[in-house]
Amino acid sequence: MIRTVLLGVGNSTSALVQGLEYYKTNNSKPGLWHNLVGKYGVSDIELVGAYDINKNKINSDVSEAIFTSPNQLEEYVKLKNCGIVVEKGILEDDVNTNLKSSIDISTNSTEAFKKSLLEKKPDVILNLISSGLDTTSKKYAEIAFEVNSNFLNATPTNIANDEKIINDFKTKNLILIGDDLMSQFGGTAFHKGIMNLINERGIRVNKSYQLDVGGGLETNNTLDENLRAIKRKVKSSTIESELPYDVQTVSGTTDYVDFMGNSRTNYFWIEGDSFLGSKITFDIYLRSKDGPNAGGLLLDLIRGIQYSRDLNESGNIQELSNFGFKSTLFDNKLRNSYKEFFNKYIVN
Repeated sequence: MIRTVLLGVGNSTSALVQGLEYYKTNNSKPGLWHNLVGKYGVSDIELVGAYDINKNKINSDVSEAIFTSPNQLEEYVKLKNCGIVVEKGILEDDVNTNLKSSIDISTNSTEAFKKSLLEKKPDVILNLISSGLDTTSKKYAEIAFEVNSNFLNATPTNIANDEKIINDFKTKNLILIGDDLMSQFGGTAFHKGIMNLINERGIRVNKSYQLDVGGGLETNNTLDENLRAIKRKVKSSTIESELPYDVQTVSGTTDYVDFMGNSRTNYFWIEGDSFLGSKITFDIYLRSKDGPNAGGLLLDLIRGIQYSRDLNESGNIQELSNFGFKSTLFDNKLRNSYKEFFNKYIVN
């Protein structure tokens, strides 16, 4: 079993927990990306711990906490109590106004958190806390290293791209992947894919933009100007990397709409030159849900980490980071990244 700990019990965690139950007895149901990753099925993932700083979620069973406000993901599966009680996480950052107004915060000491984590003996720790809590995310990575656990960083905080942290993890033969989770079929993946297709069909892209509007705590949190600028830079950079020439691209969260819940709408505008210099313009929109878009990918990444450990690999695993994240150390063109992941973890 892959002993897994969740840091942050938000909408992505809700999708992951519901997905574990939904697919554990029947992996032929629609929506599961890969039945096996390496030799591992969904039923090989075991949740052993969950932590949050939302007072209303702490001391609740995970099966209840995932439906506690401000979470907004629908109930897809009737869950029994899983026996995992949400415990207090740590916080080492000043919280922005948007996050502070959304939850009542309750935290643990670093020492008490580490002691609790040691008792759970995790194989994989998933960092799914709110974006922008950089010091906290780095402290979580440091503690994961100290308790000898592999670490997945779903936030934009620079962790899996930091050479010093990577080298530290290598000294203990641990795996570290990230940064900034890329949804299975969200705005960034779609934008990268359509740019690649347009280029392959002989159209030269001149410029593009992507505007994201959504609900949920993460979108509201991203309205913080500093965090919005960071996210925009990461998204724009990974989209531009799909093309072999420079192109003007702007991509990022535009606004928060409370009643959209866990939904997100991405608007894309792309302009290119075709035969004889004739103009082609694309106006497209995509509507999806953030939680399920993350949940299926996380199932694959957890299993991928464990399979890489079986292969005695350590540090930042290129095939996993390129497959699952926006900000990586490597060339992460969408099609090549999936091919590398597929050949290593699925075919074999």
